Parts: sequence; C-alpha cells; structure tokens
Amino acid sequence: MFRASKQSSLGDDGEQRGASLVEFVLIVPILVGILFAIVEFGWVFYQVLDTRHGAREGARLVAVNYSPNDNSGSQQRDDLIAEICLRLEEPGLSRVSLTFENASDTDAGDMATIRVERDLEQLTNFYAEFLNNLTPSSEVTFRLERNAGWSATSGLTDCP
Repeated sequence: MFRASKQSSLGDDGEQRGASLVEFVLIVPILVGILFAIVEFGWVFYQVLDTRHGAREGARLVAVNYSPNDNSGSQQRDDLIAEICLRLEEPGLSRVSLTFENASDTDAGDMATIRVERDLEQLTNFYAEFLNNLTPSSEVTFRLERNAGWSATSGLTDCP
C-alpha cells in the first residue's frame, strides 16, 4: 500500500518562522514611513489651517478698524498686528502684513489686504526634503467697512 507522508511544504516550523521574520522586516519600514507621513502631513495641514484662520480673523478686525486703545496710524497698526497674532496658535513663528489696494484708499468701501505667513514646524523631520520649501501663508483681500485709522506695513512684520 501507498503511505502519505505528513511534510509541510515550507519545511519545519523554524523555516516558517524565519520566513515570517524576513517578511516582517521588509514590511515594517514601509508601515513606519506611512505612519510618519500621516502624522507629519496632518501637522502641516493644521498649520496651514491656523494661518488661514488668522488671516480671516485679522481681515475682520482690520475691516472694522479695530482700535482697543483709540490709537491711530502706526500705533493702531501695531495694535492690530498684536491682536491678530494673539488669535494664532503659535504667534512667535508668524508674520503679518497690512496693505491698502492703493496707498490713498483708506475710506470705507476701499480694498485692503492682509497676509499672514508662518515658519513651518516639522514633528519628525522624516520628510524634510519635501517640506523645507513650504511656507504656510494666507492672503485675504477685503473691503473696509469703516475709514481706516491705521497705516500700512512696509512688508511682513514679525508677531510680538
């Protein structure tokens, strides 16, 4: 009679564990890279959203000629920038500019622009070569609702 033997196609359990270990070692770097990408790009997206939020909030403050101290000119501009920076999550990394469409257009109904920009922070630095040139920024052009008492910035001003 013919007897069937019980042999594994992979051999004994030691060989099977070795194959599993090799597969694990090959797959783990890919999975870790994907995990780091999810975390890093989520953090970058959060920073972009914070910048956009700051620009929108700032546009509203500037449009209504916000002045907590009844200042005007460059003092009111500095007050506006300080208030905009307070509404950002990490103001120490941000810069703000306030400009008019035309230098003489400071009346209600005229157009102005706010720009908020920040330095990008990375959590893992795993994707630094892709993210180093990225600068989250947002620019909002809006109509003044009241006559502007503030003066325009000459460029981006660091948050205090």
